Amino acid sequence: MTAYGRASETLSFGKLVVEILSVNRKALDVSVYLPKDFLCFDVDIRKWVSSLVERGQVTVRICLTIEEEKRIQDLSSQLSDLQKEWNALAKKLSFNPQESVTLPFLISQLHETSLLESKGYEAELKEALSQVVHAALHELLERKRFEGAILLRDLQERMRSVARGIADIESKKEQPAEKYRERLTQRLQEIKEMTPELEDKVLREVVFLAERMDVTEELVRLSAHQEQFYALLQTKDKAIGRTLEFLIQEMLREVNTLSAKLTSSVIFIKSELEKMREQIQNIE
Repeated sequence: MTAYGRASETLSFGKLVVEILSVNRKALDVSVYLPKDFLCFDVDIRKWVSSLVERGQVTVRICLTIEEEKRIQDLSSQLSDLQKEWNALAKKLSFNPQESVTLPFLISQLHETSLLESKGYEAELKEALSQVVHAALHELLERKRFEGAILLRDLQERMRSVARGIADIESKKEQPAEKYRERLTQRLQEIKEMTPELEDKVLREVVFLAERMDVTEELVRLSAHQEQFYALLQTKDKAIGRTLEFLIQEMLREVNTLSAKLTSSVIFIKSELEKMREQIQNIE
């Protein structure tokens, strides 16, 4: 099912924002979008997500906005440290520091290091990142639970409709056989002479059609699948989507068998089961 979670936290060096979006997918597929300085946390983030989400296309976007004042302070600190080092080296080599160690020269010597590397914020960021990611996941799961409650009511109502359809078939399952018996009786009355060959043929046809029209096995299996379906809807287990999908597939299999015997009576049931199968794609 689709859901969205967002969380943020202001750190000593900037603001951390985490956004997580989840859409329907049979398996779990996690995409993480990070600034290049945060790539070292990619595996950790995937572990945090997979520990709480078991199904869906999950997109994680993380942004760290470093305050301009902090950025300027860091740049000033780096340039000051570089100036001291190059001044000492210039004096040692008998050069005039004021002439050789200029601002453009110092800027050219700046290494492309991030604020995290230069100030050693990695441990602090990982701890904060874990908290913010889990906060966003918590919001995501809360929204999933809200949508899940709506989906649960829909599935229960549709299954009750299916149960009413099955009960209707149960009450009418003898009608096709009764109609055939009446036609056969009328046909036999029209036959003036019953030969052994004709009698044997009639008996074989009666047995065949009796077996063909009997829907007891299909109805019993459908009832069993219904009970399992209701039990799964009430369970506290996390991942039940695939099991529910399997049960709906089995119920459709039985309904397809019924349709060959009682075509007009199962169209509504099949339609409801197909709708339920689509809905169950949203369930983990």
